[in-house]
Amino acid sequence: MGGSVEMVEETLKLAYGENSEFIKDKRIAAVQALSGTGACRLFADFQKRFHPDSQIYIPVPTWANHHNIWRDAHVTQKTFHYYHPGSKGLDFAGLMDDIKNAPNGSFFLLHACAHNPTGVDPSEEQWKEISHQIKVKGHFPFFDMAYQGFASGDPERDAKSIRIFLEDGHLVGLAQSYAKNMGLYGQRIGCLSVLCEDEKQTVAVKSQLQQLARPMYSNPPVHGALIVSTILGDPELKNLWLKEVKAMADRIIGMRSALRENLEKLGSPLSWEHITNQIGMFCYSGMTPEQVDRLTNEFHIYMTRNGRISMAGVTTGNVGYLANAIHEVTKSG
Repeated sequence: MGGSVEMVEETLKLAYGENSEFIKDKRIAAVQALSGTGACRLFADFQKRFHPDSQIYIPVPTWANHHNIWRDAHVTQKTFHYYHPGSKGLDFAGLMDDIKNAPNGSFFLLHACAHNPTGVDPSEEQWKEISHQIKVKGHFPFFDMAYQGFASGDPERDAKSIRIFLEDGHLVGLAQSYAKNMGLYGQRIGCLSVLCEDEKQTVAVKSQLQQLARPMYSNPPVHGALIVSTILGDPELKNLWLKEVKAMADRIIGMRSALRENLEKLGSPLSWEHITNQIGMFCYSGMTPEQVDRLTNEFHIYMTRNGRISMAGVTTGNVGYLANAIHEVTKSG
């Protein structure tokens, strides 16, 4: 029910650190999950079973499926400020106020890195303040880390938010996924972990997570888990993977610069700084649904109507065409 022990071990090292004291002290209850979605759903059901009256605070905006997951687990949802449309950056003041004003002991859903859909992440200093305030209020932080390695190109750096919370003495929940950073979407390979008070609590929590998994899907798939444990368990293959993840992230970062430069060269009256300030696979462009519709109808360019561009689809071959089309639909404001 708990999946591949080797895969889970290697996965925890990626998030909590190669020499994590929490791993050594057996303080992390962890099970292989059906990718990030499955990990979130398992946690949502765990939350409902053991904190039936609790609520989850979800950022505005977030990945649409987060709402479905906690809704189907019958957990009450509240929201907290996150994105600032004016600056196309973080609404840090609004976020901090919402953490302060939430009832003590609430659950907070946090994107560990490469926030989807906005690409806006808190800075290290801001994460420290967020961690401090969540601690003061006795909230429980649940991290969804779908893009480790895809934000900066370095999985260590991308886990920084979690490490800050660990240093501050939080107990945390964490969903991890290999859909993007290993391209294992179709294999449904991920991990749910919960940092516990001690080894005794860890055994109990893991047992309960397995009890939840049993009637839901019985056990997770083995093939993708073997791919992960084979790669991460071999230092040579792991280094090759780290190199490839960096190449992917660097290419996306390069395309951000190219898209912004092309728009500026066309003489766009708008600021496109947010394209390079944001991070990860997505660019929250600020375009309106009507502008997105024009891109589709007049230029055959497709993206979600909230203006979210998948930067992975931008290439040296199409970035000029894309910039020109964006300029055409946005130049009149």
